[in-house]
Amino acid sequence: MKKTVTLFFIMTLSPAVNCAESQDISQGPEIESCWRNQQDRGQAVTCLHQLNDKSNREMDALITKTVKQIKENNTGPVYKRNYAELTIGDVFSKHFLASQQSWKSYRNDFCLGVGSQIGEDAYDYWPSIYQCQINLNRKHAEEIKMLHADER
Repeated sequence: MKKTVTLFFIMTLSPAVNCAESQDISQGPEIESCWRNQQDRGQAVTCLHQLNDKSNREMDALITKTVKQIKENNTGPVYKRNYAELTIGDVFSKHFLASQQSWKSYRNDFCLGVGSQIGEDAYDYWPSIYQCQINLNRKHAEEIKMLHADER
């Protein structure tokens, strides 16, 4: 028992355990890489903008892939419906897509709020928003994968 308590105490103090909880939403490896590897702020912002666009495209591709998998793996009929051609996958994918549109709106508004802490005229206003969106996309991709939509 004593060893378990000691191990638990050590684990809670470990930086690896607390890292995700203490990381600022507007910080991440992308912003650090762009600032480090570019000659000026304008190029760094362009770099981060491109990484944000890539992250958004990857999120859209994951959503599209997941919808396809939901439809393919949920082919049974919807019970208590008058529409025999309607499948569980049709209903599930409709709600999934609606939730993703809401999530994207949340992501955009949330990250604009994060940027407002800095101020619209600050040089790192947009980079903070871009990094915030990249971070949220990364976390949300993990959530989507928890559906295991690719399993039969």
